[in-house]
Amino acid sequence: MTSLLDELRGLSSVACDTLDAEVASRFGPFVDCTSNQAIAYNELSKVDENGKLVYQQLIYESIEVAHWMFGKQSDATLEELAVELMMVNLALLIAPHITGRLHIQTNPKLAYSTAKTIKNAERIHSHFQHLSPALPPTRICIKIPSTHEGLAACRHLEQRSITTLATALFSLEQAILAADSACRYVAPYVNELKVHFEPGHVDPDRDGSLLLCGVIQEYYKRLGERRGKPIRTEVMAASFVSVEEVMQLAGVRNLTVSPGLLEELAGTRVEGWGGATVGMVGRFVGEEGFDEGRAREVEGLVREGDEAGWRMAFTRAEGGRAEGRLVQALNIFVGVQEGLEEVVRRGVKQGA
Repeated sequence: MTSLLDELRGLSSVACDTLDAEVASRFGPFVDCTSNQAIAYNELSKVDENGKLVYQQLIYESIEVAHWMFGKQSDATLEELAVELMMVNLALLIAPHITGRLHIQTNPKLAYSTAKTIKNAERIHSHFQHLSPALPPTRICIKIPSTHEGLAACRHLEQRSITTLATALFSLEQAILAADSACRYVAPYVNELKVHFEPGHVDPDRDGSLLLCGVIQEYYKRLGERRGKPIRTEVMAASFVSVEEVMQLAGVRNLTVSPGLLEELAGTRVEGWGGATVGMVGRFVGEEGFDEGRAREVEGLVREGDEAGWRMAFTRAEGGRAEGRLVQALNIFVGVQEGLEEVVRRGVKQGA
């Protein structure tokens, strides 16, 4: 019998949105593995039946390497270095179950600094090479929040052959600038980040965000046709909360899916999914909602290097909601980043 996960894999490239190697092993193999500070914090907070941190040794080892690195550079605090190393070490545990790229997100505190984001991304990239020299650099992807400064950092990094993903993306404006910056992926969020932190919260703009994923893919398709060859940037839809949302975007080039939804997809047979629901597959993938005039207008701002014009277009996108959702995501990610840094401080006090 065919599961929904099997069906989905026949229509899209599926990534696992987790740093849990057991999940990747159980439901894989996957193409890519995506993560962020919240995913890392949840993983590093896991305890065994005796109440001991599952990753205590990984935390200690990451802090030890951070101590060694701290005296050799001045671009990051000891805590920031250790957080980066913990996330990279977790990703490396999943590497055997992944055929494609391991995605690590930059420090969200740096989202409004191009120069600092570039340094942070380069350092994360070098952590992989230090901890796992045999891992090809082509299997590393750096996730960067889709601020104007972050997308400028992506442009610089891509020119240096460091693969990037523009994350926390909520508008066509961000997607157009990301493509112009040659990002390998964009990650439009189906749900605002808040839904994963406040039980019972429902994103009032979810359907619009589902539609946006298809609109961005349609834009990239048309842009490639105008240029006479496919463009490099691909959609990787993210931040799902239901199987129905995932299946409605089947056909988008890439989707990244959390452990709970992967389990539900793997455990649901296509044959038993039922009647009208089957007709929802790929519902939001296509030309519906695409505004050629709006796309060309934003393209012009990007082509002319009109930063102020692009910023105003983004500020007004979706009636101001797109920018608000990005700010919300950054607020949440910064809070979790600070939580991870506290994990390091506790580790240091305990003698790491």
